[in-house]
Amino acid sequence: MFDFSTFPVLETQRLTLRALVDTDAAAVWAIRGDYEVTKYNTGAPIRTPIEAALIIQAINADYREKIAVRWGIARKDNDAVIGMCGFNYWDRANFRASVGYDLARAYWGQGLMPEALRRVVRFGFEEMGLNRIEADSSALNTASARVLEKVGFRQEGLQREQYYEEGQFYDLMLFALLKREFAQR
Repeated sequence: MFDFSTFPVLETQRLTLRALVDTDAAAVWAIRGDYEVTKYNTGAPIRTPIEAALIIQAINADYREKIAVRWGIARKDNDAVIGMCGFNYWDRANFRASVGYDLARAYWGQGLMPEALRRVVRFGFEEMGLNRIEADSSALNTASARVLEKVGFRQEGLQREQYYEEGQFYDLMLFALLKREFAQR
């Protein structure tokens, strides 16, 4: 069972998923500061490299506190962070966690996020002992829904007008993947 003693580095055919470090702040700013990347996330895009550094610090603090594990995504041919993916919380008592992700716009449409997410999901089931992995997505974010479906997630519900942003309410789609379903793929 994963115990947070050593940060897990994960690999796929094209990617390395690794810990985020302070020197990744510019890359995180480029990703999270891009309105097109974050427009379906709750909250406004970040505006400064300092905010990016604070995101990295928060991610690393959550890891030290053993409540979340999130990776920076880098291509194997270049260690620069192009995205982030991981578990935003881990409910050990119920063997479930919630996953989230972001990818720099220049890398959209190349199959990189499903590749990274599959590896993270496998880690969750095999190393963390999860039975259920959850994800949510704005009902407007059809690309994110496609990523989840490619990995095997099923839509379980819709929370109507779940969040309020920029003067209007938005629906949130709920997805989940069970260990037994992932094993059958």
